[in-house]
Formats: sequence, C-alpha cells, structure tokens
Amino acid sequence: MNPITRKKVVNIIKVSLNGIFYAVIIFLVLFSVASIKLKSQADIANIFQTGFLSVQSDSMTGDNKDSFNQGDVILVSMLNDQSRSHLQVGDIVTFYDMRIRSHNTHRIVLIEYIDGEAFLITKGDNATEADRPIHISEALSVHRQTIPGIGNMLDYLQSPVGFALFVILPVLVLLLLEGAFLVRFLLVMNKEKLELKFKKEVQIVNQSLESEIEAIRKEILRELELTKG
Repeated sequence: MNPITRKKVVNIIKVSLNGIFYAVIIFLVLFSVASIKLKSQADIANIFQTGFLSVQSDSMTGDNKDSFNQGDVILVSMLNDQSRSHLQVGDIVTFYDMRIRSHNTHRIVLIEYIDGEAFLITKGDNATEADRPIHISEALSVHRQTIPGIGNMLDYLQSPVGFALFVILPVLVLLLLEGAFLVRFLLVMNKEKLELKFKKEVQIVNQSLESEIEAIRKEILRELELTKG
C-alpha cells in the first residue's frame, strides 16, 4: 500500500470512529436527559416516542420469536389512546405493576370487555399464572425489538457512577480536545498570517534597498561623468 492510499485509509477510519463516538455520546446524553425528565416512576424514558427498558427478570424467556431474556434491552413504542385501540392478543405491553412497584412487560393473552371498557390479561412467557387484569389505559408501551445482552450495561449507565464515567467524562474530554484543536488551529492560522506579513515586509524592504542601491549607482555614475568632464 503506497503512502497516499495508506493516509486515505487512516483518514477514513479516523472519521468513522469519530462519527461513532459522537453518535454514542449524543445518544447517551439524550437518553440521560429523557431519564431525568421523568415525572414519576411509572413513566418510561423515551427518545422520539421510542423507549428503552432493561429486562430485570426471566419471566419472558420462551420459545416465541419475540421472547426475551433477563439482561436484554427491549425497544418499545410509546402508546396513546389511538394506538392502544389497535392492541391485540399476542402483543407484548409494558405497564406499571403496583405489586412490584416497577414496570412489567408481558404478553397479552386475553382482552375482556366489561361495560364497554377494555381490560388486558397479560402473562409472561415463562410464568405459570396470568397477571392481574389491567385497564387498557394502563398499557404504556408495546414491544418492538430486542437487543440481547446489554441490559446490565444500560442499568450501569443510568447509575450516578456510570453516568459520570461514560457520559459526563467523555463529554468533558471531547470539549477539551475540541478546545485544544481550536487553539492549535488559531495558532497555525496566526502563524501563517505572521509569516505572510513578514514576507511582505521583507519584500518591501528589499524593494526599498534596491531603490536605494539604484539611486546610489546613478549618483556614482553622475559623479564619474562630472569628474571626466
């Protein structure tokens, strides 16, 4: 690989890594801000109506295509009155379970209507008994996708120590690096301006010296002509 090609490859890798780093930092900051803005324990941190939940138990471990395991992260779509009306048996919904005072994400196994009101019966794929019925309005989100094995990392990032180490510290380092690059850029620009100014001054001095030398030469020639005369 010739030096020019190697330099291009290095630049591409550098730009790609910087892009990934910035994207991760932006995501973590947005997610952290979303977590901070939660009004109650029942709310779900979300970015643009997509929530992120770490799986804390094995109640949804199973053979279904959309089953998930403890330690996974699930992506959920936040629900409103209109989207709740489209829920059906088989969907996996998240609700706030007062028994455990935490979110619970289980599959809808039955929808019952009492006096025109819809109630959901949910059950974990790995559970032996169904949950208590919940009113459809208690369904906060519906499962969309699973990211295996990063739940513990997400929990750590949401802790004060994890947030400080993996969000605040990288942002501070990034700001310091950008500040250093900016100072270096300004110094280089200033150096170039000074060098250009110096070259112009040298050029002016040289032109002045040439003019003086030419004037002296003419004066000497004139004196010689007068002497000969």
